[in-house]
Amino acid sequence: MSTLARVADRADAPFLRRLNRPWVAILAVTAVAAVVRMWGLSNPPSLVFDENYYAKAACIFVGGSDEVCRIESDNERAFREQEWDVGSFVHPPLGKWTIALGIKAFGMDPFGWRIGSAVAGTLAVTGLALIAQLLFGRPLWTFLAGLLLALEHLSVVLSRLALLDVHVQLWTVAGFLCLILDRRWIDVRTPRAPPEGEARVPSPLWRPWRYAAGSAFGAAVAVKWSGGLGIIAAIVISLVWETSRRHRSGTTHGAAFSRALFRESFTLLVAFVILPFLLYLAIYLPWLHHFDWKVGELVEQQRRVATYHLSGLKETALDPDTGAMTPTHYGYSRPWTWLIMKRPLSITWEDIGPSIRQLTAIGSPVIFWGSIWALPYLGWTWWRKRDWVPGFLLMAVLLQYLPWFLASRPQFFFYVAPFTPFLVLGMVYMVRDLSDARLVVREPGGAVATDPATGRPAVSVWHPYRPIAWTVILAAVGLFVWFWPVLSWGVISDTRWKLILWFPGWR
Repeated sequence: MSTLARVADRADAPFLRRLNRPWVAILAVTAVAAVVRMWGLSNPPSLVFDENYYAKAACIFVGGSDEVCRIESDNERAFREQEWDVGSFVHPPLGKWTIALGIKAFGMDPFGWRIGSAVAGTLAVTGLALIAQLLFGRPLWTFLAGLLLALEHLSVVLSRLALLDVHVQLWTVAGFLCLILDRRWIDVRTPRAPPEGEARVPSPLWRPWRYAAGSAFGAAVAVKWSGGLGIIAAIVISLVWETSRRHRSGTTHGAAFSRALFRESFTLLVAFVILPFLLYLAIYLPWLHHFDWKVGELVEQQRRVATYHLSGLKETALDPDTGAMTPTHYGYSRPWTWLIMKRPLSITWEDIGPSIRQLTAIGSPVIFWGSIWALPYLGWTWWRKRDWVPGFLLMAVLLQYLPWFLASRPQFFFYVAPFTPFLVLGMVYMVRDLSDARLVVREPGGAVATDPATGRPAVSVWHPYRPIAWTVILAAVGLFVWFWPVLSWGVISDTRWKLILWFPGWR
């Protein structure tokens, strides 16, 4: 038997066929994500960056004393009394409650205050893999999409700290997963247009997956108000899909949009306004109970939160020593620099003689720089193929990204976390097309030419761009390994540190 025949026999073996299953791919990437996020989770061994707010608040929620919760300053004690929180009262409680579950289970130590984020980050990878299976329909791309997010640098770092943004990422992924399931659910119930006229398009009030999506997006808002960008994206995407569904039945685009807006408005209102609002109120029930159900005080607190986000946080402030306006934080980053990663965030840093420890919230260069090509490709493919998948991915990114350009408050690079999974999916979509592409000979009019030797279409049997596609995947994995020390607070030499953090703005 030839070598080629033996390889073919092995590829057709029952064991390998059993591995080529969606559930195997999803479980595999979940396991990879869990190991990467939980290995050495107790490093750094102390509170770093905004863990000083969120971990302390979570400890307060589960009844820890000032000593246990490390409440040390008069300012923190005043916040505890007045807000049942510390300075993080400017964000809703859901993410802090998730962190609190870890503290309740494992204690107020680094593992305890970080395990909730590690679980959230792992589940975000699981959710992304489920989305990839629904979009691409092949376990290979499901596995690769999940693997790329499992090893995506920023998502890993945020999952290893008691911060809120990875929790927004989880609920945003869950919301879009439910939104895709809603599309599948209603498409099954929508008849195709008969040849003689328009088909009747159903617009049921009961849309279970749409309501589940709204609840998930509501949970994102209950972690951080910026989670509301997912709601905006979901409403726009839903209207685009509903317009398309009616247009397929034989209706003009204008009429299809009018009917979609009229017939879907109620369920969209319920799913993406009323349900998130009710869930947001529900997450404040423990706060209301703690303050004897003083609803007026809750309303006043929300007013203070809004004031803080709209005008309370300033990018510069007067330095009383020098009389100069100086930045209020070293890590601010403008939204238009996020994809090129001009200014990632150094979380903590320690000089230990000839070696260095640094923890840096930086994205994967393959994903972020690759998105500079992937996003225009999604737009071009959406227009050319009329394929809803690239349109969905493009809207999921841009509708969560572009509003930041209008925000006047200071911003950080890690605000990209909620739409980073969709940058990953966009890269996978482009890599998949590169991998599957073949050379085609066309006639001057655009039709596929005929091979005179075989009489068949002149389409190559090999894939010339497949090596490029797999190089992208290998580069993402290789760079994760190379960057691992600054993603996990590892000890490295000064030379290695400079070889990892390539630019001055990264250090």
